Amino acid sequence: MDAKSNQLPDDVAEQEDDENCLRLTITSPENVTPSSKLPVVVFLHGGAFFIGSGQRKYYDPLTFCKQALAMDKALIFVSVNYRLGALGFFYSPKSEGLIPPNNGLHDQITAFEWLRTNIDGFGGDKDNITAIGQSAGGESLSLHNLSGRKDPPYKRSIMFSGTPLTMPDKTPSEHQDNFIAQAKKLEISTESLTSKQIAEKMIACDIAKIRDLSYVGQPCVDSEIIPHKDHANQKSIAAGKVDQVDWLESQIISSCTYDGSISNIMMRGDDKRKNHAKSFIKIAKEVLNNPERLLKIYDVNESTGDEEALEKICQFESDIGFFSAALSMVKGTADKSTTYFQLFDLGNPFRGPLEQQKFASHTWDIVALLGAYEGRLPEDYVKKIREWRERYIRYMVDGEAPWAKFDKSAKEAIIVLPNEGMARETTLSSVLEGRLGELLNLAEEEGPDGADILWEGVCRRWLMKGE
Repeated sequence: MDAKSNQLPDDVAEQEDDENCLRLTITSPENVTPSSKLPVVVFLHGGAFFIGSGQRKYYDPLTFCKQALAMDKALIFVSVNYRLGALGFFYSPKSEGLIPPNNGLHDQITAFEWLRTNIDGFGGDKDNITAIGQSAGGESLSLHNLSGRKDPPYKRSIMFSGTPLTMPDKTPSEHQDNFIAQAKKLEISTESLTSKQIAEKMIACDIAKIRDLSYVGQPCVDSEIIPHKDHANQKSIAAGKVDQVDWLESQIISSCTYDGSISNIMMRGDDKRKNHAKSFIKIAKEVLNNPERLLKIYDVNESTGDEEALEKICQFESDIGFFSAALSMVKGTADKSTTYFQLFDLGNPFRGPLEQQKFASHTWDIVALLGAYEGRLPEDYVKKIREWRERYIRYMVDGEAPWAKFDKSAKEAIIVLPNEGMARETTLSSVLEGRLGELLNLAEEEGPDGADILWEGVCRRWLMKGE
């Protein structure tokens, strides 16, 4: 399912669901010893906190590791699994501890603690760990970075298309409401039982029924890992009103130019979702002070056909929910930790519902970096990706700057361009020329919370309900 919705080759058998999932996969050069002290890269997979695995075929790091060896930059690569769905991110604050918050995030911390204790036995250097996360894995790293930790589990972090703003966390009361709603789906009576009794019945359910609940949980605020008491938002993050990442040596924050591909592809297969333009226009008019400007930016009108509307609305999702969110994270944390900003714009080369080589789609960036399907790529793609990958390897191994850091005067980013040669650096102001700049200007005009209104009030409402 996740390969198809990411427009990636799916010619590999799916892994079986297994709740006994807390394991690592360690890839290392031959003949390493405890004295090798090689740099370590730790990867947290994506999947919206309810699907996925670090062992997915498209995350295979062998090409990445071989290029590092060829550069005389040998490293150890570790893929981490963590609990997902109900077991990983369900929570009832009234269950007297039976269903605690953020199990999946605690699993990740346990993995980092295990590595700090044991990776030297595999030839790794516990003091030179770079953590990389994609989508939900990127959001997870962002949350760990903002948690004000006193015992740094890694030295550097890389977040691909995942921030606490993209998939907003829930408050304890929202988790409790969700807990009751899911209990009813499991046909557990909630009228005369305490939350503890409901939790006991839920725990006794057939695990298949719990799995079938699918997308039921998200990280929880006001907790040990996420100490702030309310939702993070683009305004507060951009203003730096969060615990800072001053323990982190440096970070890379990135988004793809069409992260909304995941919604586009999944929605194409949903027969219940039709008349995209009309429903989007209705929501925009109900929520925004100036809905006509948003519709003009994305050229959506009542006569826009479903496929065209879906492409344009999911571009809006990419811009406000991923790019703008990433930019807010960059602005809010760059003063405390050396920060590099990236906009990945290399079109997905694989066959699928989206036009090949046109869209820099969700998950394709990490697949390109790790190189699982490099043998299937056009020659010009391989050349670009290997040059881009070299920057990352030097950054992970030696802490070498991959490109100019973000600062308030230059505000530099990097763009990977499919039709204009190799990766190149550019200023943020040039990136904001055109559609992206117009959108951010609209957000400011909509008020101090304009970006959050556009994301939560318009885009996520349309994504979740279509009405």
